[in-house]
Amino acid sequence: MAVEIIIPSLGEVVEDVTILNWFKSEGDWVQTGEPLLEVESEKVTTEIQSPASGILGKILYPKGSKVGITKVVAVIVAEGEALPEEYRVALPLVTAQAIPLSAGAPPESGKEIDRIRVASLARKIAEKEGIDLSLVKPTGPRGTIMKKDVEAYLASRKQQKEEKAKELEIQVSEKVTEAEMIPTAPRPIRGQKVPLTTMRKTIARRMVKSAFSIPHLCLFSELKMEALLEMRETLKTSYEEPSQFSITINDFLMKAVALSLKNFPYLNARWGEEEIQLLEEINIGLAVALDEGLIVPAIPGVNRLGLEEISRQRIDLVERAKQGKLQKIDLERGTFTITSLANFGITHFTAIINPPQSAILSVGATQERLVMKEGKVGVKKFVIVGLSIDHRVADGAYGAAFLDSLRKKIENPLISFLHL
Repeated sequence: MAVEIIIPSLGEVVEDVTILNWFKSEGDWVQTGEPLLEVESEKVTTEIQSPASGILGKILYPKGSKVGITKVVAVIVAEGEALPEEYRVALPLVTAQAIPLSAGAPPESGKEIDRIRVASLARKIAEKEGIDLSLVKPTGPRGTIMKKDVEAYLASRKQQKEEKAKELEIQVSEKVTEAEMIPTAPRPIRGQKVPLTTMRKTIARRMVKSAFSIPHLCLFSELKMEALLEMRETLKTSYEEPSQFSITINDFLMKAVALSLKNFPYLNARWGEEEIQLLEEINIGLAVALDEGLIVPAIPGVNRLGLEEISRQRIDLVERAKQGKLQKIDLERGTFTITSLANFGITHFTAIINPPQSAILSVGATQERLVMKEGKVGVKKFVIVGLSIDHRVADGAYGAAFLDSLRKKIENPLISFLHL
């Protein structure tokens, strides 16, 4: 019996998704639970698994399509089973002459060219890439050229071009710097128009809503870092393998913030038209910069976690964010956000609240300053943090008291983290 592949609900505000990739082609065998396609919704990229084993009989929406929730996007049939009538679409017949020749392709002979049977998706790819279909070997039923056949031809053509380039010694040098090996977005070109991605649209909508609907109050405080940096170095040397030590300043900050929020619940809250919801869980979100934009996955229950566990979960979230493997819950559970530009040398900045949260903490780079202490000149290391709060939820004095609590925990780490 045929099984329909349906786009599931991915959140209350999600109405549609964009299909980023199909992992299988029509005619391929799929297993239950095997990743079938990848879709993008809001800031989340999600893999949809196959609900049944069988043959992928029909893909109704190709890569790049925007599809509404609960829409049927594909159909799986049993081996030997016919595709249901409502999903049968006759494969169009086209001539090879209907497809433009690729650059450098030999001209067609004057003889009559046989009509070629080709699947619609394969035809679209051929038209886009300028492929002469008479050169493509069909593997589909009744000699039909399928999508995978066109892709195989493209791969073969690419390999041939690379081999020819190598022979002519015009191949790019194999020396690649470490920075170049990191996947990045295409370099923007002056004058070009860059299409908005779903993520960029979501960021724009949320930031505009935050900036114009939330009255921001911004406060700044200076945190002395000597004791914390010394404690971090002590912890590092206590490891059998210091190279495995990965607890960062942000991990200390997340823990200190979570402990302070226990006494300042209005900064771990959500504004409502009739009430302010004080949240039980303290889930700290850490802003991660991707090529496509900013994303804020959150670690749950940070007030209950030790530094090593915070570090482990942070590494996992950042890695999955870069791979596009975050789940919806990773992005929705945050109750307070920390954002840092320390790696860029930024000393301090104001941050826009990540709705529906009521506060966000910005963290600048560690700085040094000459100071006089007991008649001697010394060096003071400090960090400037900024607290943006929803003025509807809390006032300046409340935010200032929170920053004072945070300062005491950072400047007295042995007391703050004694139980960890």
